[in-house]
Amino acid sequence: MNKPLDYKDLAQVDRTHISLYTDPSVLQDELERIFYRSWVYVAHDSELPNPGDYKATFIGLVPVIVSRDMAGKVHVLVNRCMHRGATVCATEKGNVKSFMCPYHGWEYGLDGQLTAVAMPRGYNPGEIDKDTLNLISAVRVESYRGIIFASLLAEPDVSLTDKLSGVKEYIDLYMDFSPVGEILVGISAVSKHLYKGNWKIQVEGSVEGYHAPVTHATAFDVMIRKMGFPGNYQDQPLHGIDGGHGNNVLEVYRMPDEAVHKRWGPEFIDLLTQAHGRERAMEVLRTRFNMVLFPNFAILEYQFRVIRPIEPELTEVRLYHTTLKGVPAKFNTRRVREHEFFYGPASFGGPDDYAVFDRMGAGYHAQMAPWVYLNRGYLSETTDDHGRRVGGHTQETQQRAPYYEYRRLMAQTGK
Repeated sequence: MNKPLDYKDLAQVDRTHISLYTDPSVLQDELERIFYRSWVYVAHDSELPNPGDYKATFIGLVPVIVSRDMAGKVHVLVNRCMHRGATVCATEKGNVKSFMCPYHGWEYGLDGQLTAVAMPRGYNPGEIDKDTLNLISAVRVESYRGIIFASLLAEPDVSLTDKLSGVKEYIDLYMDFSPVGEILVGISAVSKHLYKGNWKIQVEGSVEGYHAPVTHATAFDVMIRKMGFPGNYQDQPLHGIDGGHGNNVLEVYRMPDEAVHKRWGPEFIDLLTQAHGRERAMEVLRTRFNMVLFPNFAILEYQFRVIRPIEPELTEVRLYHTTLKGVPAKFNTRRVREHEFFYGPASFGGPDDYAVFDRMGAGYHAQMAPWVYLNRGYLSETTDDHGRRVGGHTQETQQRAPYYEYRRLMAQTGK
């Protein structure tokens, strides 16, 4: 029998071992201990607004369906017929009354209940127990501000409220960009990217402040000259924050009032002021951040980012563009255009990242250099009034943050 891996040694506070990014046995442990037994993002309410709506997605390697039944309740179901294993839902979204297996016609309700078996007379008495053959449901499904999380196989050992407690204020800021406090996800665009590297590379990269002026030099030049972005990026009084439970925040900018007025204009500022009050509106408008909700979800200025491991060295990333409810169309058009500028398939920013991720995946095969260093700013890290670890925005507090939760969850070997 192979000796269990020591994840506290492989994922140290200031460095991670390359085997965490390349070893198939590590990914299997991650799926069992993190993806299938803790809170994982699956969907947003706006993706299934009506009874009968569904979204097909994945938790780790497991295909799942997020469905809304006729009573309005959200379910997360394993997308696998309980008879011979075919997926019962082949399209990514839609509206149905039930799910039917294409192989033998078994039919399941929106809540996963087995409602019909084709040609039932072929079964002899005692050969089938319909009550035990419903689609497998996630053990726990909850949401906050429309963001739906599920735990597939076990009751998480922290509540969703506790899980989000260190970053809740940032989620609220994001949603309050809408005057009605609600967003729409994926209505205007969904982009899918593959890169040849481990899923944790994107978790680290979603809140990476150190690389931005280097990797995205051309984009930064345009943003400084044309979009009012501050030129002295490294000197900005911004932070990386460890929000606890693997979550983190990178503050990208905080604009002074005059910059807020220049960027957003009086119409949009007045719209938010009427909805939220002047102080809250200005706080929402001046603050931009990137945030990771560990393990598979990131929120950026104009997108929800979903990270899916496929193989130890193959990852899919889906970018779901977000728009605002309760605003004139022109403001959402602006969001789309600014998103396309940096994150579209032919943009100034996103393609740079995935090219670098491919190169990182290749570099992790140099076994004579076994460590990935995340120690920038470690010795100067402080703690804020909420007990959160804080560092400078070009340091690596936010990269270290997920690995505290990673070590905790990977030490739990119980099935």
